Order: sequence, then structure tokens, then C-alpha cells
Amino acid sequence: MSNVRQISVFIDNKPNQLAGVMRMMKESKINARALTVADTKDFGILRMIVNDTDKAVEKLKAASFAVAVTEIVAISIPDSPGQLSRVLDILGSRNVNIEYLYTFLGKSDRSVSFVIRVDDNENASEALTDGGIIQLTENDIAEM
Repeated sequence: MSNVRQISVFIDNKPNQLAGVMRMMKESKINARALTVADTKDFGILRMIVNDTDKAVEKLKAASFAVAVTEIVAISIPDSPGQLSRVLDILGSRNVNIEYLYTFLGKSDRSVSFVIRVDDNENASEALTDGGIIQLTENDIAEM
């Protein structure tokens, strides 16, 4: 099973909060490789994969941000119609529930990469391997 850690940062839903986090990342020479932001009325959740997870968590906690780290599944598939549907069918056939997913730029313009948060990483990983889907490691993503 690939081991990719995602950082979730809880930020106030106010102007300049996301900019402050990204400024801190820049000053710490931490590169966000994939990210998404979800919001509620009062706060946002920044989810990201970075090139140095341990350092990012340390810096964010030192700046008093609420931070959580979760393991996710990351994949790379051909950039052509029907490929994501194929992945979803593979996971569904093993009763893997998808909590959320988001895309990010990969190494090639011929492929697309996804972060997938599922309810069972081990089952998902086995299903994807059996289905011939390329799974990315944290190192793969850091080097993109």
C-alpha cells in the first residue's frame, strides 16, 4: 500500500487566512503539490500534500494552527474519457466508500493525478493494484 499523508489545516473563513498559510509555507521552503479548500460559514479546511510533510506540520503547529494528518490514496491515470469512471467502478466493486477526491497536476500532460480519501485504504490499494491503476507514493508526489 502506498503511504501518502495529507495535511488538513483548519483556518478561519476570513480574508487573508489562506494567504497567511501559504506565505508561511513559502518562507519555510515547503512546496504544496496538491491542495483543495472546503469551507463552512465560520472556517475552512485546507487539505494539501506537500514536499515535506513533517516540516509543514511542525511549522503549522508552531503557528498555532489546528492540524491533522491522514493517509490517503493517490493515483495517476491516463487523461482520457472514462478513466476516472473505471477507477470508481474498481473501488465500488470492493465496497470502498469514497469520502472525497480532488485532482492535481502530475508529471505528464497525458495523465491526471487524484487524491482519494476512502474509508479503507488497504482494501482500496489492493483493488487499485488488481485493476492495474498506478498508485503514487508520498515521494512520487514530492518529486513532481
